[in-house]
Amino acid sequence: MKLMPTRLLTSTVFAGLCAAIPLSALADNPIVSHVYTADPAARVIDGRVYVVVTHDQDDQSDYSQLVDYYLFSSSDMVNWQDHGIIWNSQSDSPWANLAYAPDFIERNGRYYLYYPDGANAIGVAVADNPEGPYTDPLGAPLVDRNTPNANVDWVFDPGVFIDDNGQAYLYFGGGGPGNARVIRLNNDMVSTNGAAISIDAPNFFEALSMNKRNGTYYLTYSTNTSGGLSIDYMTSNNPTTGFTHQGTILPNPWENNNNNNHQSLVQFEDQWYIFYHNRAVANERGASTYQRSINVDRLYFNGNGSIQPVVAGPEGVPQIAAVDAFALNQAETFDTENGIEAAPASEGTLNLEMGPGDWVKISDVDFGSGATGMDARVAANINSGLEIVLDDVGNQPIATLEVSNTGGWQSWQTQSVAFASVTGTHDVYLRSTAGHNLNWYRFTGGSGSSSSASSSSSDASSSDGGADSNVVGSIELTNDWGGGYCATLNVTNNTASAVDWTLSIAVDGTVTDLWNGEWSQSGTMLQVSGAGWNNILQPGQTDSNIGLCVERGNASSSVSSSSSQSSSEQSSSVPGGDNIADNGGVESGLTNWSVTAGDITRSTQQARSGAASALISARTDTWHGLTFAPAGLANGNDYDVSVWVKMAAGSAGATVYLTAKRVDDADSSTYEEYTRVAEATVSASGWTQLSGTYSQSGTAFQHFIIESDSTSASYYADDFSVIGDVGGGAIDHDFFVGNITTSGGVRSDFVQYWDQITPENEGKWGSVESSRDQYNWGGLDAAYNYAQQNNIPFKQHTLVWGSQYPSWIDSLSPAEQRAEIEEWIRDYCTRYPNTEMIDVVNESTPGHAPAQYAEQAFGSDWIINVFELARQYCPDSILILNDYNALSWNNSEFIAMARPAVEAGVVDALGLQAHGLEGWSLSDLRNNLNNIAALGVPIYISEYDIAEANDQAQLQIMQQQFPMFYDHPSVVGITLWGYVVGRTWVDGSGLIYDNGSPRPAMTWLMNYLDR
Repeated sequence: MKLMPTRLLTSTVFAGLCAAIPLSALADNPIVSHVYTADPAARVIDGRVYVVVTHDQDDQSDYSQLVDYYLFSSSDMVNWQDHGIIWNSQSDSPWANLAYAPDFIERNGRYYLYYPDGANAIGVAVADNPEGPYTDPLGAPLVDRNTPNANVDWVFDPGVFIDDNGQAYLYFGGGGPGNARVIRLNNDMVSTNGAAISIDAPNFFEALSMNKRNGTYYLTYSTNTSGGLSIDYMTSNNPTTGFTHQGTILPNPWENNNNNNHQSLVQFEDQWYIFYHNRAVANERGASTYQRSINVDRLYFNGNGSIQPVVAGPEGVPQIAAVDAFALNQAETFDTENGIEAAPASEGTLNLEMGPGDWVKISDVDFGSGATGMDARVAANINSGLEIVLDDVGNQPIATLEVSNTGGWQSWQTQSVAFASVTGTHDVYLRSTAGHNLNWYRFTGGSGSSSSASSSSSDASSSDGGADSNVVGSIELTNDWGGGYCATLNVTNNTASAVDWTLSIAVDGTVTDLWNGEWSQSGTMLQVSGAGWNNILQPGQTDSNIGLCVERGNASSSVSSSSSQSSSEQSSSVPGGDNIADNGGVESGLTNWSVTAGDITRSTQQARSGAASALISARTDTWHGLTFAPAGLANGNDYDVSVWVKMAAGSAGATVYLTAKRVDDADSSTYEEYTRVAEATVSASGWTQLSGTYSQSGTAFQHFIIESDSTSASYYADDFSVIGDVGGGAIDHDFFVGNITTSGGVRSDFVQYWDQITPENEGKWGSVESSRDQYNWGGLDAAYNYAQQNNIPFKQHTLVWGSQYPSWIDSLSPAEQRAEIEEWIRDYCTRYPNTEMIDVVNESTPGHAPAQYAEQAFGSDWIINVFELARQYCPDSILILNDYNALSWNNSEFIAMARPAVEAGVVDALGLQAHGLEGWSLSDLRNNLNNIAALGVPIYISEYDIAEANDQAQLQIMQQQFPMFYDHPSVVGITLWGYVVGRTWVDGSGLIYDNGSPRPAMTWLMNYLDR
């Protein structure tokens, strides 16, 4: 293991690295060794443990150089992903220069990072993702010595905690006994409430942190020398007072040089863990005690709630899930390493910089039924190699991927290697022979176990290749709704030579669509071959670009189709139907025509029909192409697409592709957004037709692209036609069952399940206008446009709320507040005039989160006044008063709050959030629902979820509660609050897994709704 400043991979650097003498790699503790890390703060987010850490510089000799934070995460507790630097006080904070021990937490879909400027003040920064980017909304300290009762020796070491009732606290302080403090935070998480409260902690030194378990509050902290520099804990039945010292959790740990420590406790997958730091890496390297490294060990509670002393050591913790060999695995996720560095990649995330002999170890990689190759995303300015070693770094490589010079350290290519089949679970070492950058890797040729941490779907069918096959195929389900499924067809050439492949494979049902291949079906047997561009498979190569959808039932006797076709000018055939390609003949200027790159001209020199065509020139890459954007392509519809292309004079014949492009989804991959429709060889001697069938699904349609494998060819396009129906399907929207965006985006399977959409966080005022008069409409635009494209209702959530609002409004005068509220509502309604429903006011029951700024602006009738503004600017929308616990604890309080606005005639409907109803009887829920229905306006069940990790328990609750809501005469729509496991607001409430596999409650619900 070598620790050195971040390097640029060049041949000069490699020459120097050859002379370096690497140290031996460390064991599982410390968990990070390629950078120095300290002061861990751990949180569980979406099925992963995230740890934000102080970054000790490689050459520091004191703590005056602590200026930034790193973030790491893991789903298996052994292989950790490096997310890089997420905060630098000197560049990201308008007032701080240092970044001492941090903490962070999620609330209402936003992430709050608390950072100390040395030992003098604590600030807060906010982001929409744990990885950032974070911005400081205050521009000044949140807590300093001017805060009441906060004049302690060291104003630092923030520890943030949100209690079950929603009250948030910030623990802080250091320097010795008498310096421990806690202060309440407001719901906005960026302001305090009242004075700090003193805490009496024996032998206190620093690092206050709060956890809650079974109703007991556990306050942990680092002791001074009198306490042995240990991690101690106290307990209480109150988060601020009444603490009793219980003893030591962690004595001063191994390899810590009898120096300070900092802890974080977290529960993940039913096991408690303690994170801490020591000096093990620095001691091995011979560095100073100011270079620290984070560790993790298991933590156990006794039956009486006391904590057992931690047995800490280099062994670390067990791995709780295997790594799926066949997933796309980020290279910066690993267990241990030797010599590597991680740096930002031009394609997103980080890449590994690997010099000669540098390696990473990925623990417990599950190869399932067998891998026969590996793809790797590499960049290099020299030729190199990537050795694949199993189980021990001293073993002989099973293969070496020869990394060819890509032309630059950020010029990325996917390169591959084949090898003899590997099965089972192994530790994998990836080792560089000369030097290159590595972004990601995935093994090919098989499928992993369903228990893998990032598992692929199980096979629906597979074939070893019979008389009609010269390749091996497998079908991996991507989505299964009972009556049918969609899947990826993996085709692998296990022979020693290239083949023009064909595959015969059994399928469960009738194929309704298949893309990127030619196919026919007879009975249960599907015959597939390439689409032209993917006809040839090299030895060991796997093609996973082919997809299909199947209806279960009796297989048809004979069906067939082709993903692409072309014809010469004498056979011009355009399918019948409505042509929705406005200006496909380029007769009205260049309307709907554009380019991805290059120059576009409306040419009257060449035209297949009419007077003009579109000409692209000045191309310098294969992806530079003409685009055509017809309006109204809707999910679930099929379209016959055709365009005529001719090479410009002087351009040699080349292959031209017709590709459909959808709007980018939330992830960084482009795999889901492109579909090849057709291809043909085109020359300058005549016009050639490219035509095929395109099925719209997933994110909204963007445009078609006409591109070529030639990097410089110029060509004309004319007579673009798109035959099919505009608009959505035949869903009856009189009663909808909808859902929300997922992690800020819309999944491609959304309209398969849901017929109404609500933005989870993108529509909240604080998300749109965090800085005064500076709007960020991006997230709202995407969700709203998706609804319009798919002809489903869109509900805005929310206009006025006492949480997640822009904090700058608190400092305004009432008159200015009134003006800003009106401006916000007016601007929203102007931009989104077709919004069907709006949560106008959210959570205004006393004790919830009423908008105090709105009450200051309008007075006691503020709810009515806000609704009147919404009616003025959104006259056609259904205006909703939305709140939580109305069906449970606060039924009468909600009715009392809502009645004046309902009787004033400004409220069109009531929205009832339906979180936390798992333990409520059906009769109580029905009675409370009836009480609200007596107000006489329609009801939307606005935020429904069932937080049950047990499948059968979730199913039973769904079967009981959902029909009650669905059949109630006052309920006119239901919106579930998230549906993807690990990506919902409440843990355990997900209904399908990321790969589309449903939980039993989802299967029941879809059958109940006949979807």
